[in-house]
Amino acid sequence: MIPTPDRPRPGFTLFDLAVATALGLVALGLLLPAVQKARAGDARKRCENNLKKMGSAVQGYATARDDLLPNNLTITPVPGSAPPMNGIGPPYGSWNTLLLPHLGHEKEYRAFDLRYDWSDAKDSTNQKAAAARVPEFVCPGAPNPERTVRTKDAAGTEFAAGVTDYCGVPAAYSNDTQPSNLHAGAMNYRYGSYQIHNTDIGDGTSNTIIVVEMGDKPNGWRAGKLVHDNADKVHTNTGIGSGQWAAPNWNHIRSYSFDGATAFGECAVNCSNGAAIYGFHDGGANALFVDGSVRFLGRANTSQALLIALVTTNGGEPLAAGDF
Repeated sequence: MIPTPDRPRPGFTLFDLAVATALGLVALGLLLPAVQKARAGDARKRCENNLKKMGSAVQGYATARDDLLPNNLTITPVPGSAPPMNGIGPPYGSWNTLLLPHLGHEKEYRAFDLRYDWSDAKDSTNQKAAAARVPEFVCPGAPNPERTVRTKDAAGTEFAAGVTDYCGVPAAYSNDTQPSNLHAGAMNYRYGSYQIHNTDIGDGTSNTIIVVEMGDKPNGWRAGKLVHDNADKVHTNTGIGSGQWAAPNWNHIRSYSFDGATAFGECAVNCSNGAAIYGFHDGGANALFVDGSVRFLGRANTSQALLIALVTTNGGEPLAAGDF
């Protein structure tokens, strides 16, 4: 038998491989934005769900305490005592801690002794409890969800505190930080009105903010840019706005210029996370209202005036359905 010559085997040429690779890259380039958008949408939804859980916890707390809303002063063990300046005074603590049993974290709540500072390690297990990561207090859409905050307790001992991407709202400033421009909100403590009940909110619980996103504290952000990396900075146990959930976790919020460089402009959302609403979502941030609802506040349309209207409990400002 005469042997037949070997026939060329079918296969890809270098040109074929190059074409296939190019087509694959194009397809990947088309697919990635859709994947990223889907992930961002999922993170925003999960962040919103965290706030909804906190909203249910706020109302659960109120139901158990004659309709009283939580704030930092409600941890003070001296009934009838005058509120300390800025609502912060020993024992130092947070409204977040008060919500723990209403979020299904009874064990973590029982680890706290509210007679002592949240960072106390001498007379209680507070410091150990405050180091915990509570999933409901962390927004998955924010950077560094596994971060901790370097903190010194009253004795000067450093420890890693658990974080939060949300902040309580006692009031809001307009134009400047003069007392005349401080507008009382649902966690207010000044001027003898620091025991706020649902029924005290004349503007309506569905029109009044109580908790907002203020993501990635203690790092500083302006208009989408990280301007202060504070991962290595050591914070005190008494300060506000450093991102520890068990610390005094509230701020008199305010607006900024659109670049985030100057306080008291016409941008109240996503321009700065320095005592201001800041979420890592496209176009805006989530806010929790007293009635437990969560709304998305747009960066483009949340002005200083609208911010004040949403914070005040009895401002009487007219709000239309399309305002936010």
